[in-house]
Amino acid sequence: MKVDLVMWTKDGEKFLSSVLNRIDSVIPYEFVNQKILVDDHSNDRTVEIARDFNWTVYENPSSGISAGANEALRRVKTPFFISFEQDLLLAKDWWSRIPLHLESSKVAVASGVRFPDRPKGLKKLHQYLAKKSRGEVFILHKGGQTKPYMYGMTLDNTIYKTKIIEALGGFPRVTRNAGVDVILAYKILDSGFKWIVDCDVQSTHLRHGLRSELRHEEWHGFTISEIWRRIKKEVGKTPQTTKLSILSRFVFSPGMGLLIALTMNEPSIVYIYPLVRLYFVKGLLKGG
Repeated sequence: MKVDLVMWTKDGEKFLSSVLNRIDSVIPYEFVNQKILVDDHSNDRTVEIARDFNWTVYENPSSGISAGANEALRRVKTPFFISFEQDLLLAKDWWSRIPLHLESSKVAVASGVRFPDRPKGLKKLHQYLAKKSRGEVFILHKGGQTKPYMYGMTLDNTIYKTKIIEALGGFPRVTRNAGVDVILAYKILDSGFKWIVDCDVQSTHLRHGLRSELRHEEWHGFTISEIWRRIKKEVGKTPQTTKLSILSRFVFSPGMGLLIALTMNEPSIVYIYPLVRLYFVKGLLKGG
């Protein structure tokens, strides 16, 4: 099986050499057709680094992930393609495991999971979510046992069946630079296909620290209302998450943080989890 590799970048020089080197070491050369990188007007050495690793670089015709992803898709020639993001260190067992999930005619997309490399408490928190997704741990709500909805459905270590993504109109077009993966997941599931997330294949999300992560959470909160509106427009369904449920999670986050800290044996989660919820709510209130 030959595959095209795609990536979209913006000022990614800090991690890009490590990211591209790992891709070359994980995905055998003989299975790679094209390496397509769409750059969003970077002001650093991103383009130069990409070309050093034999990626063909194209300019983003607009800006943002949505435009970059669709420009990359437009150039894909193979029945399957794989997308990466510029700060993802691919799991060493990714190629031997994730593409196998697409052997089923019902599966359109497959991914592994990724955990932040720092801080430790945030990494442990994401590991907890992976355990929860696999049903290894659970939280009791009124409805009983719950699992994270769509956990791990991201664009940064993901293989797709090209024709299905094209038939769905490509990657969702969003005005704010977030939520492309969430909206795409809803469209795939609504069309009757599956998006498989293999929690045993674990890549590393190269991060800048807790302060940066909190700003990222605030941005996600800011964009969530638009994402919900787009999902409603695209598939006619109201997302499971609501503003009330987000506020409820924040109110109970100190107790939940303590529970997760005890479960994962990581004391810093006691304050990291409430902070994550706080910044998400701050973004939500700003976004309207």
